[in-house]
Amino acid sequence: MAKALHIYAVHGKTNSGDFFLGPATKHRFEKIIEETVQWTNFDVRKRVTAKDIEYFNSFDYLVLGGGGLFLPDTNPNKTSCWQWACPTELYKDIKAPLHGISVGWNHFYGQDITMPNRNTNDSDPSRLGIFKNNVEALLAISASFTMRHNGDCEQLKKIVDPKYHSKIKFSFCPVIEYVKERHAPTFSNVGKYHVFEIKDDRQNRRYHKTSLQDVYSQLFDYIKGLISAGEKVAVMSHDGSSSFYRYLKNRGLTVPLLNNTVANEEAIMQNYSHVKRLYCTAGHSQMTAYALGVDFHSLITHDKLKYFLEDVPEEFSYSLVNDCDLVASLKEGGQKHD
Repeated sequence: MAKALHIYAVHGKTNSGDFFLGPATKHRFEKIIEETVQWTNFDVRKRVTAKDIEYFNSFDYLVLGGGGLFLPDTNPNKTSCWQWACPTELYKDIKAPLHGISVGWNHFYGQDITMPNRNTNDSDPSRLGIFKNNVEALLAISASFTMRHNGDCEQLKKIVDPKYHSKIKFSFCPVIEYVKERHAPTFSNVGKYHVFEIKDDRQNRRYHKTSLQDVYSQLFDYIKGLISAGEKVAVMSHDGSSSFYRYLKNRGLTVPLLNNTVANEEAIMQNYSHVKRLYCTAGHSQMTAYALGVDFHSLITHDKLKYFLEDVPEEFSYSLVNDCDLVASLKEGGQKHD
């Protein structure tokens, strides 16, 4: 049996997207190599040392990803300037085949790799060169390297030297395949709720042309219309985000909360079974709904949601939260991707 080291965010158990990424990425890789693997986990945010490289080389394979690792502010460092803090000069010492699996370009609006602070646009221009050199060194030694959206691939290609472009391939996030194969065949949708999943993090970036208060107010007005029409409404949280749920409650509207922070696949699937339509700002919730055949409408506050819609063959609706009258957009069914 082959031995593989999985380099990913091993601490994301209460985030259902990150929770699924562990088994999903392992499932994807075992299908790629057509072999059962004995897995060991390694925290992607640990600064890699020469001793770690020796450890890496004791494995048959190294698997990096999935998830939105190309983000400057989750593990701010000047070793790599993205989440995996592996010094550039150590890549050449990696001898085990390294495979990047559906890594995400996870930048928010107005953000680039020079901005390590999630609350400000303070920029350190030196970070761009560090990032470029680091990722080029990674691509140079990678046996394969995929990104989860074609839009992600294009963003990375804008930075690295063209000689590395052919190494950067597109492959959907493995969570989609995993949910389709493991859960979709037995999934039963009773579909009684219009469900809203609204992320709490980085509000200054998500609502850069509007405000959280304005968006929440418009969603409240739309929800009142749904309820007046006899529809049932609920809120979903895949990572503990609860500000929209509290907002509704403070305005006198108490609705069910579908809590996906439970690190239990069957319980999460049970929550999705109650969704008639999902309105979401979360990438993995959108992907999970897609994999299960659950109707969804993307509330786009991050490029990754639109990149996903551009990659799937089916047509889905969305609203660009920063660039529309949100209530009108929702009532009219939103836009459709080409």
